[in-house]
Amino acid sequence: MIYVIITIITIAILLFILSFFLTDRFKQIENQIEQFSISTMQETYQMKKKLKILEEELLTNDLGDLGSFEKTSNQTPLLRKIQHLHNQGLDVQTIAKETSLSEYDVQSVIKQFSIQK
Repeated sequence: MIYVIITIITIAILLFILSFFLTDRFKQIENQIEQFSISTMQETYQMKKKLKILEEELLTNDLGDLGSFEKTSNQTPLLRKIQHLHNQGLDVQTIAKETSLSEYDVQSVIKQFSIQK
């Protein structure tokens, strides 16, 4: 009986010492997940940055096309575009297609312009 206990304790000590020399697979997986997460966040940041640049370019192009607007106005570019298209005599359906808004929204904005004048 004593031999069995000594053998079990010896095996336990050997396995405990051996565990320090083996590579930790969970740590490797954790490092891989961390690297993947960091690279995903970097790509997301770059995409957001590129999207912001494209939006700014599109906004300046829209403003360039609508050169008759006062750029110091408190209105958003979309509202100025609707007003410009309405002043050109386009109907509500065409303005809605141009601005990707619903016809109801376009009508509301146009009514708002007529009240302000």
